Amino acid sequence: MNILFVSHDANRAGAQLFLLNIMKYLKSKGINMQLLLLDGGVLENEFSKICPIHYWNDDAHISNGLKRTFRKFVKGNEQNQIELLLEKLQQSSFDYIYANTIATSHALPLIKKYLSAPLITHIHELEFSIQLYSNKSDREFLFKNSTKIIACSRAVAENLITVHGVDENKTSIIHSFVDNEKILHRLSEANKESIKIKYNLPENCHLIGGCGNAEWRKGIDIFIQVINQILNTSNEKYHFIWIGVKKEGEYYEQVSYDIAKMGIGDKITLIEQTPDAIELINCLDIFTIVSREDPFPLVMLEAALAQKTMIGFEKTGGCSEFIEEDAGIIVPYLNTIAMASSIIKLNNNQIYAKHLGEKAKEKVLNLYSFENSVLKIEQLLASI
Repeated sequence: MNILFVSHDANRAGAQLFLLNIMKYLKSKGINMQLLLLDGGVLENEFSKICPIHYWNDDAHISNGLKRTFRKFVKGNEQNQIELLLEKLQQSSFDYIYANTIATSHALPLIKKYLSAPLITHIHELEFSIQLYSNKSDREFLFKNSTKIIACSRAVAENLITVHGVDENKTSIIHSFVDNEKILHRLSEANKESIKIKYNLPENCHLIGGCGNAEWRKGIDIFIQVINQILNTSNEKYHFIWIGVKKEGEYYEQVSYDIAKMGIGDKITLIEQTPDAIELINCLDIFTIVSREDPFPLVMLEAALAQKTMIGFEKTGGCSEFIEEDAGIIVPYLNTIAMASSIIKLNNNQIYAKHLGEKAKEKVLNLYSFENSVLKIEQLLASI
C-alpha cells in the first residue's frame, strides 16, 4: 500500500496531530507513504521522521528555526513548480490520496488532475470554518470526487450531509482522540500545588477554567460574561483561568477591554500557550467549553481524563455529542446565565460533580481511544 497524505500545514493543532499519529502507526505497519504540505509549521521535523515531505510551493516556511527539508524541484513560477512536483509524484503510483481538513480543498482539483488514486478526505470542520477555509467551487469538487469522507464527529457528518448534500453512504464517523496513556501518566505525576505556585493561582478558591486560542470561535468573550454572572450572583470565592491565550490581535484586545470595564481583572488569569496545559486543567474544579463552534475539541477529552466536571453549550458541535446526559452539563446555546447558574449549583453539590467527572473519564477510556479510531481507518482503507 502506498499513500499520499495532504495537509494544509504542519502547525501543532488537533487535526495535524491526529494526522501525525495516524502516519506513525501506519509506518509501524510497513505502509509506504509520502506527505504533501501546502504550508509549513513546527511539526515538519516530526513528519520528516516518518516519510519524505514535499512542499506545494516555495513559500512554505518552517517555524522556530527548524532545519528545512525542502529543496526546490525547479526554478520558475509557482504554477510550473507545482505541476512539475505533481509529475514527479505521478511516478509513485499511489493507491490512495488522503486529504486532511477542508483547508486542502484548493489544491485537490490540480492534484486529482495528475493523480488518479481514490481520494479520502478527512473533515475536521463545522460550517463556519468550512466557509472560512474553502471556496464554493473547491469544496464542491472535493465532496464530489472523494471516494470516502471521514468526519471527526457526528456533528460534522450531519452538517456535510444536510448542508452540502454529501452522500451518507460514503461518509464515515471516526472520532479524533488523544494519547490516553500519556495523559494519564502526566496526570499521575502532576503536582497541583507546584503548578498553582508557578502560575500564581490562588489557594482556597473554586477554580473555573477553559482552554483555547484567542479567537471568536473559541468564545473567550463568552467566558468573561459567565464570570461576570457568577461574581454578581454568588458570594463564594472563585477564580477563573483561561489557558492558551495568544496575547495579541484585535480579538484579544477586545476581550481585555471588557475585562477592564467589568473590573474583574483580579479574578481571572490569562495564560499563554504552555506545555503545562494538562497540569493546569488538572487544577480546575470545573472545565467550561464555551466555543461557538467546535467539531470535537480534543481538550475536552483531556479534561475528561482528568475527571473534571464539564459544562458546555448545545448546538456547538462535538461537546454535547460527548457529554450527552451523563458526563457533564449542557446548557442552551450561549446562555451565560444558565452556565453560571450550573457552575454555582455544581460547586454546591460536590458529590454529583465528582460523579460527572468520573463518568467522563470512563467514557473516554471506553469509546475514544487511538486503538478504536485507527482500527476504523484501517477498515475503511481495506474497503476501497
